[in-house]
Amino acid sequence: MSIEGAILIWLAVGAGIAAGVFVVARSAVQLGSVAYRVMEKQLSRQAATRETMLLGGVLFIALFATAIIAGYAIFAIFGSLLESGGAINTLNNGS
Repeated sequence: MSIEGAILIWLAVGAGIAAGVFVVARSAVQLGSVAYRVMEKQLSRQAATRETMLLGGVLFIALFATAIIAGYAIFAIFGSLLESGGAINTLNNGS
């Protein structure tokens, strides 16, 4: 793989993590907004329940997707560090 390709892949990974964090934060703010509108009696309980379920689902999916993307990045970084450092070869050779 070329250097340009590797840079583009890491750019996409970074953008994916940033987007996931943004969606999680935005969903949390929206959940707070729903709670405020219920307290101010601007929103019925049924509508609040629907919105909360939808936002909770979005929050869960965004957390899961961000964890997968970040896990891949961590695995790739540590894998390359271990491979280049010789720790894996030392363990396989028995010395």
